[in-house]
Amino acid sequence: MTYIVAWGRGNRRPSSTVAELDAALDEAAASNVPQVVGIYPPEYLAGDASPWDGPLPPALQIGVGHPDRSFVLWLGPEGGVEVEAGAPPWPSGAPDIAFGYGGDAVFAGPARARVTPATARQAAREFVRTGQRPTCVQWASEQ
Repeated sequence: MTYIVAWGRGNRRPSSTVAELDAALDEAAASNVPQVVGIYPPEYLAGDASPWDGPLPPALQIGVGHPDRSFVLWLGPEGGVEVEAGAPPWPSGAPDIAFGYGGDAVFAGPARARVTPATARQAAREFVRTGQRPTCVQWASEQ
């Protein structure tokens, strides 16, 4: 299946292989600003698509571009935020991380930025390979 990897304003790359996904994620991370990157089936980005009109196929969003922290958000049945059991604890007093999302900022702190960048990428690769919610991590609700 081909996915659309999207970030920022107007950045969209088709991806049907892990190599294409990695190239798009590398490009998004090269902006030197943490970014929300969506990995969407094409139906998600159709001009008339609305999540209220009916169920859309599952998608994934990850944070890229921060050296230490990332997040993975499952947009599908059961929802969830990815949790990496071995990730270091959130630094005491550290501010939330601002990830760019289409020109706006989405802030991720200890309740959402629960994984390392390597684990987020691993989850994205698994999603592109399988089309299913990644099993390489644990899932939890945001708290």
